[in-house]
Amino acid sequence: MIDIDGPGSLQPFNPDYNLTSLRGNAILRWEYMPGSTLFLVWTQDRAGVDPAGPFDFSSSLGHLVDRQADNIFLAKVTYYLNL
Repeated sequence: MIDIDGPGSLQPFNPDYNLTSLRGNAILRWEYMPGSTLFLVWTQDRAGVDPAGPFDFSSSLGHLVDRQADNIFLAKVTYYLNL
């Protein structure tokens, strides 16, 4: 295969790579009154691409754990108005 990077520059394309991804979610739900709730959510996402080579689960997992994580925190409060 040939990868075209611009006019006149041809470089061989190497399709051998390992794409890794790990995503985790944690949700806490508390009903503090009937019909009223509090949600706390945490999501963590890690992803990366390792260079070519045969797939090795322990090595790929080790590289994935060492990568920078994206953390997302969310809080949601609902309150039931009894009018």
